[in-house]
Amino acid sequence: MQHLIGWFLLIASIAGHTEWWVVIVNRSHALRIRSTSLRKFRTLHDLAVLSYPVILLWLTGIGPKSLWRGGRFSEQSSFLQCLLIVTITGCIPLILGMVRWHWIRHPQFKHSNSTTRHDVLGQASTEEERTAVRGPRRHLSQLWPWNEIFHLEVNTKAVRVNSSAGNGNTTRAPLRLAHISDLHFIGCPGLGYYQFLVSQLTELQPDVILFTGDLIDEMELLPEAIDILRPLLSVAPCYFILGNHDWKYEHEQIRSQFAASGWRCVTGRSEILRVGEYQILLAGSEQPWIGPAPPVVRDAGCDLRVLLSHSPDQHLLAKRFGYDLMLSGHTHGGQVVLPLFGPIYSPSLFGVSYVSGLFHQGRLTMHVSRGVGAKDPMRWRCCPELTCLEVTCGN
Repeated sequence: MQHLIGWFLLIASIAGHTEWWVVIVNRSHALRIRSTSLRKFRTLHDLAVLSYPVILLWLTGIGPKSLWRGGRFSEQSSFLQCLLIVTITGCIPLILGMVRWHWIRHPQFKHSNSTTRHDVLGQASTEEERTAVRGPRRHLSQLWPWNEIFHLEVNTKAVRVNSSAGNGNTTRAPLRLAHISDLHFIGCPGLGYYQFLVSQLTELQPDVILFTGDLIDEMELLPEAIDILRPLLSVAPCYFILGNHDWKYEHEQIRSQFAASGWRCVTGRSEILRVGEYQILLAGSEQPWIGPAPPVVRDAGCDLRVLLSHSPDQHLLAKRFGYDLMLSGHTHGGQVVLPLFGPIYSPSLFGVSYVSGLFHQGRLTMHVSRGVGAKDPMRWRCCPELTCLEVTCGN
């Protein structure tokens, strides 16, 4: 029995130590820190997580009093006892996160009114088309047979927004807002994949198209990215903000060229447009990376006040400033959703709490997209998504 207790303490220490590193990495990637520093920190994370089991076994020793040979906790050194206590407490947020995922967040993650999944690479009929979908960039993650990076989920989600400024007319047809995020043009997926995305978005026939940041990860692909998205201007009014990956490059050049194509940027400002029977206010926030805070719109007399925010962390500000609906990306849905554990990594001050899906914060409704691309082209049980929000407004 004492052997089992010792092994339990060691395993719990390893799990808790890993969780504390995950907590730190998630929060650090939500801050205005340059990617070079984040890469160094992520390398430190990798080394710490991989080396800790070896260090722990070295600290506990191989003698008869070592934990893995049946030694008691009280027989360990004071340093090892403190280390075990600190690391094992990391199991608390780990367990709470697992419970929250299975009972609350997973239904929000999966919720949609209609869903169609496409294997874009599998649907390509010629080798030329398959090459265009795969793109020129190669990555080790492509060897994973269940990688969903070349898949696309097109879904529709019904959203009822409690707008204090709405006229209460519930007979109007729902407002169709297409939400796309995190395209990450980098060479994998290839341009053929994004052309398929545009064709699916065109078929949705939305009233407005909204993009919430992270357009590119290779500056030389900016002209191709803009050319691929340009046809959407003939489908519906198109609005955008930038994200933290755009911030790494010449973001003002990205902004000006994207805007020159006809897409309208709403960062740090608001714009009112009329769509059918709806009067909509659109504003944007690229904080904490770029630009000013969005305007306060509490007194704006519109049917719907929408904030485009790359990070879901801005939801408290959006609520305070009077927005009814906030659209975000940045988290990629975690990219990898493990069985039992759920998503692990999410660059947010709130960890994986708002990793993807629909959330309600008082009068504010927030939709967090899983996004489309990724700098590291790996997705498992977290399919890229294109969403059409069918919004109705009430009082």
